[in-house]
Amino acid sequence: MKLIKPKAELLPWSPGIEGVYKMIELAGRTCYRSEDKITEDSAKPFVDRMIASKHTAMLEHGTVYLIGKDELSKSILIAHYSENKYSKLRVIPDNNRGIANYVVTTNLRVLVENNLLDDLQYLCDPTEFHEMRYTFRLTTDRGVSHELVRHRKMSFAQESQRYCNYFKNKFGSGITFIKPDWFCALIDTFEPNKEMHRILQKEEYSFCSTLFEAEIVYKFLLKRGLSPQEARAVLPNATKTEIVVTGFASDFRHFFDLRFFEKTGKPHPDMKQLATLMKEEAEKQGIWEDIMKQPSKFKTVPSTN
Repeated sequence: MKLIKPKAELLPWSPGIEGVYKMIELAGRTCYRSEDKITEDSAKPFVDRMIASKHTAMLEHGTVYLIGKDELSKSILIAHYSENKYSKLRVIPDNNRGIANYVVTTNLRVLVENNLLDDLQYLCDPTEFHEMRYTFRLTTDRGVSHELVRHRKMSFAQESQRYCNYFKNKFGSGITFIKPDWFCALIDTFEPNKEMHRILQKEEYSFCSTLFEAEIVYKFLLKRGLSPQEARAVLPNATKTEIVVTGFASDFRHFFDLRFFEKTGKPHPDMKQLATLMKEEAEKQGIWEDIMKQPSKFKTVPSTN
């Protein structure tokens, strides 16, 4: 058994169609924790298998940026994406010639399911006029992940307890759990002679002993012949999970409004902790300003200071 803290990582964007494929593969392999199978040329075959098996949800993590500069391409982009709720089309006025160009931010699932793969001829690197999409890989617990997926405009790829056997060597032959915010605070705050610390160390009240017991029963059920998807019934919300989250900058603005800025009330402390880690990562990677410039759905209350 291992106890770890939550983590947040912004996954880097890579140019071209190969970059689209690589992000999809990384997201998809998170579900089965098969990242060890990623090679320099494994991305396209992986995506091809996803398409052939109609497992197109993973394609949402492949962000596609398009641009139309002539009349034909502009008319195509308008026809294909102006009414598509999973895409963002914007007009770029050309002040020198008075001719407007069009840019689109979408994802590969939109293209595949609408038979629009020919539009990849308009693929481009993102410009300052595209609305950006970002992808985070988060390490958190199952309870927090259940709240994350309520942000339904985003796309998710999550470590699967149905298929991951946590007693295989790739998982360290044991289960990893996330330290709750309150647990870290108690351990950091109380000295060994304090009452609360003594309570935590008593086996009958111990958070750690509860997790250890769940791990033992999970292993026992596997040895009795149950599959991981059956044995997972005994695993608690504290069980570690990895989840890849992709969304528009505006989606993340809404997420932070709720989970960090507390616009609708106090979030769960562990969710607030994760949102704080995501904010710190966004600041470190230079995307925080882009997220915060997106319009908020909540009115700004004037300061009384």
